[in-house]
Amino acid sequence: MTEITREERYWLWLSSVDGIGPVRFYDTLSVFTDLERAFHECASIPERVKSVTSRQGGALLASANESYIDRLLELCARKKIHVLTRLNQDYPQILAEIENPPPVLFYKGYLPSFDERACALVGSRKPTKNGFSIIRSLANGLAGEGVVIVSGMARGIDTAAHMGALDANGVTAAVLGCGADVVYPPENHELYGRILERGAVISEFLPGTEPKPQYFPQRNRIVSGLCNVLIAGEGGERSGARITVDSALRQGRDVYTTICDLKSPVAKLPLYLMDSGAPVVQNAADVMNGMGWRIRSVAPTPKTEKGANKLDLLETRIYNLLLKENLSAGELAEETGITIKDINTVLTVMELRGLIEGLPGDRFRINS
Repeated sequence: MTEITREERYWLWLSSVDGIGPVRFYDTLSVFTDLERAFHECASIPERVKSVTSRQGGALLASANESYIDRLLELCARKKIHVLTRLNQDYPQILAEIENPPPVLFYKGYLPSFDERACALVGSRKPTKNGFSIIRSLANGLAGEGVVIVSGMARGIDTAAHMGALDANGVTAAVLGCGADVVYPPENHELYGRILERGAVISEFLPGTEPKPQYFPQRNRIVSGLCNVLIAGEGGERSGARITVDSALRQGRDVYTTICDLKSPVAKLPLYLMDSGAPVVQNAADVMNGMGWRIRSVAPTPKTEKGANKLDLLETRIYNLLLKENLSAGELAEETGITIKDINTVLTVMELRGLIEGLPGDRFRINS
């Protein structure tokens, strides 16, 4: 599991306290500048930080001990949950730039690179059959081009987005309105497991947190915050998807929509976006061209031979690591936990396919 610094321990502490949330977290940080000092002087926080109430002050006092932080870290380790604070270099830069980004993310699986090419797909929990199919096809085509697919693992459109990415052996990330260890909705248990094989399940909520209605709008700003472009499928006029769209627009993200049955009750969101001038996309090429992304077909194509799934997963992990920086085979082995022998085998295959190229000093980079 992720090692955290002493400073990050206090980020974890403050962010975990009931009622604090990102706004009060950053208010406290701006007053104290050093959260270790805030930890030791927490009795004074309600007096010094105007947004923190006396009730929240009581919760801060009750949790201000090192053993509390240790127990949190032990819980995460036991559940194989990574702790990623905003101080960590692996924290997605694209998310760090939004207003009041999550101070701490909890995730299972492995974290993709969102900063270059990531697309969120959102919409109704009860789409039409055609609406479901359109989103699944879009996600499939985009994932096949190496675009990270982001959604919320809810019923309907979210499920279609994740399934489409997985169909293409692509990379996908689910942002939950509950703990990263909680499968919601329960019927998506198998999907949850498949997502962990191809990407990450992410949450800003503590492990074990059960879903509540008020958590989902909060979650939605992360869905839009992790993407360069958001595609809204079928959805209602006053829906969670509309909240995510509004969040994306505030964050300066590109927003597209899809064709729909104009008579359907779930056509209201696409129609609203069309009236607002949002581009209508029908396939992955429309999105790629609209974003100025080169079509390069980097994702592994589905294979059936023995060991193909393992090879596809390694290729995807290596590709996403090399998107961040040039690395040697040894560094890739260290990052992935895979043996040098297996890493070298995958690197050779990727070179032959033109995905990467070797550099002096046994380093590799994406073939541009």
